[in-house]
Amino acid sequence: MKKIVVFAALVSIFAICHAQFSEYGVKVGLGAATMNDDLSTKSPVLAVNVGGYINYSFLQNESLLSEILYLQTGLNLVRRGSNFEEVLERGTSMSIRTGYYHPWYIQLPIVAGLRYELPIRAPGHVVGFFLGPAVSFGLFGGYGDRKISPGVSSPSANYDVNFNGSLADRQVFNHINRIDIGTLVGFTYTRQRLTVSFIIDHGFLATSDGVDALRIIQNQASQSDIDVKIPNGNNVAYLLTLSYQLGDLSK
Repeated sequence: MKKIVVFAALVSIFAICHAQFSEYGVKVGLGAATMNDDLSTKSPVLAVNVGGYINYSFLQNESLLSEILYLQTGLNLVRRGSNFEEVLERGTSMSIRTGYYHPWYIQLPIVAGLRYELPIRAPGHVVGFFLGPAVSFGLFGGYGDRKISPGVSSPSANYDVNFNGSLADRQVFNHINRIDIGTLVGFTYTRQRLTVSFIIDHGFLATSDGVDALRIIQNQASQSDIDVKIPNGNNVAYLLTLSYQLGDLSK
C-alpha cells in the first residue's frame, strides 16, 4: 500500500507540471481522530485541519476530462491522536494503563479530483470526489501514559510510564514516529466560493515501532520472554471541512 501511495504522489506531481494554476483559498475542518488497529484505543480525540489550498486545472487541454478534472495541493496544520486504556487483571488485583496521544503535524496533500455541476434549474451546484496521498511531519503535541491501581495509594502502584520526569519527555514525538504517509479520500459540495467536504484521512505508517501500550501490558502479563506481537496504531481521522475560495485565475 505504501508503494501505491508513493506512486500516486509521483503521478500527481507530474500532472501538476502539466496543469494550470487556477483557484486558491483557505479551509478549516473538525472531526474525530483515533488510532486504527490499536487494540487499546478507548476513544477518539478532536481532529483539526487548518490550512490553505491551491487548485490546478486542465482547462487549456482538449479532452473529455479537462473541465471536470483538477489537482489540489496546499499545506495544512492537523491534529491527530487517540486516548487509550487497558485493564490488566492478575488474580484478585487489577491495574489500569491509561493515556493519550495528541500530536500536531504539518501536512502536504496532493490529490486528484473530479467535479460535476448538477444539471438542475438553479446553476452553480457542484459535487465532487478526490483521492490522493499526503505526507505529514510531526511538530509538537502532548503525551500521557499512566498506570493506576484502583484502591491502592502506594506510589509504586500508581506511576507515570516511560517518563523520566523531564518536561521534554512529555513531548509526544519522543514516543511515536514523527513522519506519516497516508491517503485522503473526500466528497465535496460547492456553491459559489464555499465548499463543504467530508474527508477520510488514513495514515499507513505505524505511529510507533512496536511499543504501544497494549503490547507492553500483554508482555508484562505473560510473565515470559515471548514478545507478544500486537498491531500498532495508524492515524485515522474523519473530518468535515469548510473551504473558502479567495481567488480564481482561470477566468
